[in-house]
Amino acid sequence: MGEFVEVAEARALSGLRLVLSLGVPGPWSEAAKGILYVKKIPYVRVRQEIGGANTELAEWTAQATAPVAIWNDEPPRSTWIEQLLLAERLEPTPALIPDTIEDRMLMFGYCNELCGEHGYGWAKRLMLLHAVLTNPDADESARAFATHLGNKYGYNREEAEAAPAQVASIVTALGSRLEQQHDNGSRFFIGNQLSALDIYWSTFAALIQPLPHELCPMPAPFRTMYTNTDPVVQAAVKPILLEHRDFIYHEYLELPIAL
Repeated sequence: MGEFVEVAEARALSGLRLVLSLGVPGPWSEAAKGILYVKKIPYVRVRQEIGGANTELAEWTAQATAPVAIWNDEPPRSTWIEQLLLAERLEPTPALIPDTIEDRMLMFGYCNELCGEHGYGWAKRLMLLHAVLTNPDADESARAFATHLGNKYGYNREEAEAAPAQVASIVTALGSRLEQQHDNGSRFFIGNQLSALDIYWSTFAALIQPLPHELCPMPAPFRTMYTNTDPVVQAAVKPILLEHRDFIYHEYLELPIAL
């Protein structure tokens, strides 16, 4: 994969390019990287600046965030489901989408609760922003950054205050699903093999408890921000969920995480 390239250089390339935020393990980005890693699909990493204008990126992809996957001259793919489907097309093996319709419905339903708008990741991000925006002692740079992201992702106080209960309900459902699978002799969320859901949960678990620094180096302020302190969410996190995160990372994903 090599180092990051700038947008202008990436636009002139062919093949797969993946726009990522430099130095921060964003869950959507880490999930996209994990899927490509499992499938052994090579790609060029393209730099996105968190909180920056990213004007050239917006001109190329019609938006200014990460991750975005661009394959040759096809339209940019900026949503998790588009990126997953592209990866499945580029390298069908190992398949990360189940064969049977029942298992596909289960997997995509759980994945949407994790990754989709107003799902787990969305709600957890609102919690992070809310903690800064309602803190009278927050420094100006942190407040400005939170305000920028809040405007970008539609922060509102009512939804942010409801977010812990929403996150807890999704985490509870995932924990119950995993316990049921273990009772049936499976170590995976769906069926008896790795699926995209295992990767999405493992990467999104960082928003509750990041992997240790030697496995996931990240700026200290982000580690503090990611680590969950909300009692409602904490009560919903069964040990089996973090054990599963560790199992998937150690058996299938790249460690240490390359930021």
